[in-house]
Amino acid sequence: MKRTVRSVVLCAAVLLPVMAFAEPKTADDWYKEGETQYNLGNFDKAADAFKQGYTLETVDNKKPAYLYNVAQAFRQGKKCKDAAFFYKRYVSLKDQDTVKPLAPEKRTEIEGWINELEECEKNQDLIAKKTPDTTLPPTGTGSGTTTTTKPTGTGTTTTTRPTGTGSATTKVADPGDGNGNGEGEGSDTDNGVHGAGTIEQPKLISLRFTAGVGKVSAGDLTVPIEPTFNLFAGYPIAVNPQLVIDIGANFTFTPVPYTNTATMEKKTGQLISALADAGATYTVAPKIAIRGDLGLGVLVFGGISDAGNPFTAMGASTSGALGMFAVRAAVSADYSFTPNVYGTLTPIAFSYSPAKTGLRDDIKSLTRLDFMLGVGYRM
Repeated sequence: MKRTVRSVVLCAAVLLPVMAFAEPKTADDWYKEGETQYNLGNFDKAADAFKQGYTLETVDNKKPAYLYNVAQAFRQGKKCKDAAFFYKRYVSLKDQDTVKPLAPEKRTEIEGWINELEECEKNQDLIAKKTPDTTLPPTGTGSGTTTTTKPTGTGTTTTTRPTGTGSATTKVADPGDGNGNGEGEGSDTDNGVHGAGTIEQPKLISLRFTAGVGKVSAGDLTVPIEPTFNLFAGYPIAVNPQLVIDIGANFTFTPVPYTNTATMEKKTGQLISALADAGATYTVAPKIAIRGDLGLGVLVFGGISDAGNPFTAMGASTSGALGMFAVRAAVSADYSFTPNVYGTLTPIAFSYSPAKTGLRDDIKSLTRLDFMLGVGYRM
């Protein structure tokens, strides 16, 4: 008996230090443990490990990655309610991150997951409430003809992301070094575990419509401040999580009122431009971005074909609208109301066109300064 006790004590003395050494001690250790369990398909254990890592993590910039990983593990484990909760917590924490805010594309993706997970949760609740909702005694006295209902909301939807189909290729995020490096939230098509900060496929189209006032300068002529309108349509290309380049077309319209010197009639000319435009939008804070645009194309000056207009030499008539080269540069600030809709302010937009032959000698160029407000839509 004494020999048995001594053996147990000896084994305990040997095993306890080993077990203590094997137990994760730091946030990084728990991350590695979660990564291992995730790859092995032990999603509950992975979620628990990432929670432990979050608790021990002392660097604020690294904490969101743990919440993202917990959500990933719960989603793969088909726990819709828990996954939705931790995705929401991740987004909330990233909204407070001024160093590396959540990219609009990633926010849209996660919000899509949350919506589908909440739908999954509703389906699970409906299934749980279906009759019969009582248990059967082990004596077998209960009805043996009760039919069961095949679950329809536990991860068997036809979508491939938030339903938790158990795909082993879904990535978890590496917390990185706390300086904005390494937290690459993976997508369902990525391989491996450590995030590489990959850029997702951009949206299909970007639309911007602005309206405001413009001041046209045409030689010695006095042109009053008039309304001006601008429309941009383009294709966005994500360069990195903060920078998006839009390549597309830009159209502007500005009316130019004047008095015909021959008939004294009130007339209105039109400045219409069609430009190939490149715009660069850079996110500086959550929901806030700055943008620069540069466009090259043509300016058409119409509505001045009658003799007596004040723009042509000696008031001569024209055979139609006058076309000339045009360049436009603008600076804007954007504020996102939703992942798709945003407001935009253009404090200055400058347009320049060298004068067309036939205009008055003092008109060396047509320039315009615009101030505009508007809305944008990403689709």
